[in-house]
Amino acid sequence: MAKLGKRLRGLERILLIALAAFFLCVQWGPLSDERSRWGIARGHPFVKEVALTFDDGPREWGMPELLAALEEIDARATFFLVGKFAERYGSITKTIGAAGHDIENHSYTHPKLYTLWVEKIMRETERCNEVMEALDIRAPLYMRPPGGGFNLKVFYAMRRMNMRLGLWSLNTIDYDGRTARNISDNVIKSAKPGSIILMHSGVPATVEALPAIGAGLRERGFSFVTLREMSNGGAI
Repeated sequence: MAKLGKRLRGLERILLIALAAFFLCVQWGPLSDERSRWGIARGHPFVKEVALTFDDGPREWGMPELLAALEEIDARATFFLVGKFAERYGSITKTIGAAGHDIENHSYTHPKLYTLWVEKIMRETERCNEVMEALDIRAPLYMRPPGGGFNLKVFYAMRRMNMRLGLWSLNTIDYDGRTARNISDNVIKSAKPGSIILMHSGVPATVEALPAIGAGLRERGFSFVTLREMSNGGAI
């Protein structure tokens, strides 16, 4: 009798797992296909390219210097802009786009999206997109959740909006006061094929680090691409 009860409990667990898998397939589609639609955290592991990404802009200060440094190393980057700042500093936002960089979504007010309801997550994202539309900038494809925090609600909101999460694989932690040498040494040493590198707008040490980053990574055989250009994007 005890053995029968144990077998029944085992069958119940199998049934629950099967039902969960069925629900995911109905809700999200085949997981192997759907994963690439959820977002990107790195590129192809055998293609020697990296993506420089900058969060939290545009800032009132430091943007001309940042754009000049990127031009100096001949790198097109991806800027995740906060909608309220992009709106406030519209001319700077347009300058970023005119310089050939990709502009993507970093929400409108920079909240912790995973704490919000799906409709509010969507509205935060939509308001940022509306700012870009008003500035005649290409509609963002990627949304980077502030702080990198996300959950199934954020996934579902992006699915409904036909957008993807834009995450990263190498965090420079440039916001904590570290020196330009610390930042550049970390990036040059840690970068791998397909690395998506997280930096921030308005950080003087980051601007100062870019020439060394450009020279060091090119010496290692890397090229610079935007998130949209990154090979085999999609694996989270």
